[in-house]
Amino acid sequence: MKLLSCSLWLGFLGVVTLQAQSKTTTIETTAEIVWAGVDRSGDLFIVLKTGEVQKYDKDGKRFGSHVFKVPPRLFDPLDGAQSFYYLAKDNIYGNLSSDLSTITENLLDPSFAIHPWLVCPALHELWILDSADLSLKKTKLLATSIVFETSIKQLSLKKPADYVYMREYQNYLFLLDKNAGIHMFNGLGKHIKTIVENDLGYFSFLGEEIYFIKGNQVILTDLYTDERRMFPVPIPCRFVLLTDDRLFAVAVKKVSIFDFKP
Repeated sequence: MKLLSCSLWLGFLGVVTLQAQSKTTTIETTAEIVWAGVDRSGDLFIVLKTGEVQKYDKDGKRFGSHVFKVPPRLFDPLDGAQSFYYLAKDNIYGNLSSDLSTITENLLDPSFAIHPWLVCPALHELWILDSADLSLKKTKLLATSIVFETSIKQLSLKKPADYVYMREYQNYLFLLDKNAGIHMFNGLGKHIKTIVENDLGYFSFLGEEIYFIKGNQVILTDLYTDERRMFPVPIPCRFVLLTDDRLFAVAVKKVSIFDFKP
């Protein structure tokens, strides 16, 4: 299905108001939360400033943890059976088992990129953002070589550090520029559009919708129809994560869990 134009994206065809329901529990951490996400089954992953990764179920029960020397530059919970991480300092990527007790390590081939800034998973492949020439590269099956690359210099003249997250979803690649918005690419690395929003620190997906916080509102926009719906943030927080039955409100050192119906 063809996606709508950028101009339509910035508007919306309709608004539906949602509301989080009762609070169920709160998770408190001893260190600052630098990133959080949910996997496809609705479990919560928290990355702390100390480098520790923690996993919880939807009711706040802790499954396990793994401690890195530093926080991964990019973490993706994937399907729950395994999660993905990228350690930029050591140029290492790999997977953690479902209970975080087992880890795999792979050295990113130095020939793939001069200065790999972000690395995220595709299906048995990798996407790489090279900060040396501001290019996107995709590997072949099992990351054996580069199959294509494309320049993104036309998108921004800002420093590479402005690019803070990258994720493949429904065969599209989404790259977060914290000052310009969310750049969207097709499976061949062609730029489709930019969701123009300033000062975004994160984004995520719920079904066919992309969502983020703007002001005190959680905004969800359909990727195909551009229909928009929104609801107020239930409590002050840095960002929220949504599943089919939970809302996770992520603050500096705690996560509040609410019942939620999309």
